[in-house]
Amino acid sequence: MNRLIVGTIVTVIIGGTAYTVSQTDLINFFAEDTGLTQQQAEQYINTISDDEMVPFDELGDEQIDIGQETLNIVSKIDCIYSEYEWESSNLTCLAGKTQLSKIGKDEIALGKAYKKLGSNSASRDDILKTIELIDTLNDDFAYSIVISIFTQSEIDEIKKVNSFNKAILKAAIEDN
Repeated sequence: MNRLIVGTIVTVIIGGTAYTVSQTDLINFFAEDTGLTQQQAEQYINTISDDEMVPFDELGDEQIDIGQETLNIVSKIDCIYSEYEWESSNLTCLAGKTQLSKIGKDEIALGKAYKKLGSNSASRDDILKTIELIDTLNDDFAYSIVISIFTQSEIDEIKKVNSFNKAILKAAIEDN
């Protein structure tokens, strides 16, 4: 994601178009999405280094790779002949496999949406669709399979990263 901070204004390039985003709106949208206070949201955002900011097409490639890796794991789950540590009376093998498959597909869909934002033809509708896909993926992290594989702090951090990207996109379309 390309950004240039000038005072309290952030410039973000989406679809070949420069959007100006007020840092206040970015903080407000991030706090609203995560449930953090304004101060906590600002502190979190201030810890993000420029090195961590990547162009949308690169972010998309990473997200697609994660989704493909997830689907690859799903393809190796054998519910007939194997038993897994994450299985329980509340989470059957088949249910876990189904949840992981949905997550993998949602990760790939979000990755493709990010890649679209990195292209020169992204529109306001593409931004809105990406925001929707971020919400979908964050909702996926409430699945039993995720809770049994990741720690709560890992889940929280993944969701914060997604929420930060969402806040940038929301601020871009709200401020312009």
